[in-house]
Amino acid sequence: MGSSRSRWPVGLAIFLLVISFLVAAHVRSRQPLRQEVQLPTWRVQELAVLVRQQEEARRLLEAELDDLRRRAQAYQAALVEGRELTQAMQEEIARYRLILGLVPVEGPGIRVVLASGAPDGPGVLPAVVEAQDLSALANELWSAGAEAMAINGVRVLAWSAIRQLDRTITVDGKSTTAPYVIEAIGDPAALQAALAIRGGFAEGLRAVGLRVGVQAHQRLRLPARPGLEPFRYARPASTPQQ
Repeated sequence: MGSSRSRWPVGLAIFLLVISFLVAAHVRSRQPLRQEVQLPTWRVQELAVLVRQQEEARRLLEAELDDLRRRAQAYQAALVEGRELTQAMQEEIARYRLILGLVPVEGPGIRVVLASGAPDGPGVLPAVVEAQDLSALANELWSAGAEAMAINGVRVLAWSAIRQLDRTITVDGKSTTAPYVIEAIGDPAALQAALAIRGGFAEGLRAVGLRVGVQAHQRLRLPARPGLEPFRYARPASTPQQ
């Protein structure tokens, strides 16, 4: 019993000695690791150079990105301007096509029926509509503000040719027969007033025996012209030299 008690302090001392040795070894083993983390001076300088190079590259990329953004905005503005120009040209072309009668149109206006009169008695010939009557009546409507017109379904313009060929009237080369129906789009009240003037042209036609009927309509639809004849001799004039 006494010998076992004397060995117990010795064993404890040995155990503590071993633990002290292990702790000391562990502390020493950590010291070299700390020394390895510390970079040498030349390595720090090299890393600083790399950082400056990266910063310069980033600055150049940002400048290039700003330039690309400005160019993209310029392209977008040019594209929008091109679209606006194209739209303006399309609207202008549509306007000219409307003026030239190349598209169907509809709107309020009046319908005028011009026909030969009935004979006043046996052996008396009825008054017959002539080309000049039809042409003058159309001019009265143009002067009263008509914007579009058709005669017997043929779209006419202010310069359309209404001619007399024997007993036949042609409108822009197309033969027409009585009764002659003139459809004019415009202010119905103004057009009717122009033909209702006392002593005016419509009254003169009635005075020679022709029948003139006028009726207002809230919606008339006129066809388009088949197309314009190409010029064979006329050409755009060249710009005079300075």
